[in-house]
Order: sequence, then C-alpha cells, then structure tokens
Amino acid sequence: MIVKMRQGATRAQISAVERLLRELEFETGKMPGKDHTLIGVYGDVSQAPRGRIFEMPGVEEIISISRAYKRATQKGTGTDRFYSTFPIGNVTIGGGDLVVVAGPCSIESERQMMEAARIMKDAGAHVLRGGVHKYRSSPYSGWEGIGAQSTDDLIEGLRYIVRAGREHQMPVVVEILDPSLINVYEDAGVDCLQIGEPNSRNTILLNALRGTDLPVIHKRGNSLDPEDYLLWVERMMINGKENIILCERGVTGPSQYTRNTLDLGSIAAFHHQLTHLPAAIDASHGTGNRDLVHPMTLAGILAGASVLLVEAHPNPLVAKSDGFQTLFPEQIGNLVEATKEVWKLRETIAHLYVPSAALEPIYEKRVSDDRERLFGRAKTVVGKGTLEEGGGDRAAQL
Repeated sequence: MIVKMRQGATRAQISAVERLLRELEFETGKMPGKDHTLIGVYGDVSQAPRGRIFEMPGVEEIISISRAYKRATQKGTGTDRFYSTFPIGNVTIGGGDLVVVAGPCSIESERQMMEAARIMKDAGAHVLRGGVHKYRSSPYSGWEGIGAQSTDDLIEGLRYIVRAGREHQMPVVVEILDPSLINVYEDAGVDCLQIGEPNSRNTILLNALRGTDLPVIHKRGNSLDPEDYLLWVERMMINGKENIILCERGVTGPSQYTRNTLDLGSIAAFHHQLTHLPAAIDASHGTGNRDLVHPMTLAGILAGASVLLVEAHPNPLVAKSDGFQTLFPEQIGNLVEATKEVWKLRETIAHLYVPSAALEPIYEKRVSDDRERLFGRAKTVVGKGTLEEGGGDRAAQL
C-alpha cells in the first residue's frame, strides 16, 4: 500500500503519518518526489485503518498495490508516474538527463585504464566502468581478470580504475562477485556496484547488498520473466534501499547471430508500467556484436532506458575479454553524440504517449452507446427465431 501525500504537505504532516503507521506495527519507506512524497506501507495492509489514515492532514490518496514486489513497483498512477532519482558520485540517475556508463570489459593495466578513462571522457560518457574479476564457465577460457588470483590483486585493480576515474572526474562502476568483499570495494572508493547476469539470483550477495549505501546496477538474468526479475531486485530493497538501476542485457532467445536477444518490450514495461526504478540497456552484452551496439542502444532509449552501459576500449583488437563486442574509440564518440539526439527526440515526443488509464474511464462511459452505434441492436437467438434485444417482437424465421 502507498500513502500519497498532497503537494505541499509539511514535514510534520508526513512524519505524523509515518508515526501512526509504525504505531500500528507496519514498516514504512519514504520516497520524496519532485511534487509529492510517497510513503510505502509494508505488512498485512488488509488490517490497515484506511479511513483513519486518509483523514490525516496532508494525505491525498491511498494506493493499493497488488504486485508481489511492493518496494520496486511503480508508486504512481497511470497518468501520474513516480520515478526515483539518486546519485552515482556527482552524476544524477533517473533525473532529466541521459547517463552513459562506458569503459572496457575488464581492467587490464593502469595505463590501459588511464587511456580508457580519457577516451570515455572525451567521448562524453559520464561514468567509467570496468571489471576486476570476470566470469568464465570454462577454466580454459583464459583471462579471468586482474583481481582473480588474490584479494591484493583485486585491490590493485580497483586502485587502477578509481585513480583513472578521479583523474578524469568520472565516478566508477565495478562488478562484484563476492559478498564478503563489499567493504573492500567501498574502501577502495568505488562509486557504484554492478551485479552481473550470473549473479542476478545470488541470494547471499543480494541480501548482503542491502547494507551498502552504494548504488547497484542489477543485470536481469537471461531466463527471468520481467516480474520475476523485479522480485530478485526487491530482495535488495527490503531494508529501504532504493538506489538500484535495472539493466536489460538480453535474454536467451532463438537467435544464434546475436549473443542474446535484447528485450526492448521489457524496458518499455519497466519505464511505463511496472516500476519506479530507472532502467538501463546494455547492448554490448545484449548483441555481442560491436556493429549492433549503436542501433540497439538508440532503440533502448526510445523504449524507456535512461542509463546506457557500453563497452569500449583503446583498441578492442588487443582487449583480453569481450573484444568482439567492444567499441573502438571513434565508435563510442559517435554513439554518445547520437544518443544525445535521440534523447532530445524522446523528450520532444514524450507528450504524445497517452497511457490507457487516462482514456479508459472516458470510453467506459460510452460502451453501451458505442456498442449499439457500431454493431447495431444485438439479437438473441430463441428457438428457431431471433428476438431483438430490448424489443420483444419475434423476428423473421430463420
């Protein structure tokens, strides 16, 4: 259940509602928005005294939520959506600006990261990415990351990307595999943690991330239904964590030409219907083909993504991992320029999107009249003849 406070509700009014709910032994989570503050209510809300709550000063509306992912669900109405905003370092996520997170698949050396950071910054990217430990299904696959051998090596790799990010005024995102190392990433100065697809359902890791203040990019598992995915995201949010970015990186599909099948429909569903959390698209992993990253990233923006994850390298031909899907420096620069234009287009045409919830009440009032106007008076078959609905006279025999 969501308690929506009126525009201009005072802090005292909001606190009073929260205090009452806690006295009634419900858990609450406050979500301040631009115009309204929402208060999430968790527990057996069937027992909540809705009338008493609704009569409190400053309360505008009580919204029932039927979905199982109570915290991740969209908190607004069909015509008045609510979206979370939060920072990654000095970059705002979920606001009015598009955010590009770019960098190599893996951290390979200090010089490589410094050069990569310069290229990403010059291209117009906002956040620097890189991995210290890579997943490999086969022990013979080769490079497993600069931090794969020991914690000391991992710390050294983190030092490389954090230093490169600071040098070029870019916050950094690094994937984490081990819940026991969260404090190591925090102490190293990492600005955002990433959960890769193989760990999308890692209960121990997701539970541990409840306790960090760092934002989290959570990549959707390649076999997860969108709402099942949101339940795994919900696991991180139990104690009130809200700074989470959803990331579509492709699902298992019939195509053998692309690495995965990018589910643009789910990005649209996340943005327009299911959740208040910002959505990202990772077309690098979604296609596995550097020449397809550009068009699919642009498609993701129009579908609803406001965060873009892109792999780029000073020279993908010498990259130690995923070079085949990694952009050349010129490509990342051109892509960022193209994303700016598509973002402007999306903002320009946003008013043309009309949710069904805004129209259904109008058309519901017209159902009876339109049914008769469009289809004529309905006829009911009786025995061997027909009766005109509402008429009572026997029609011609069949």
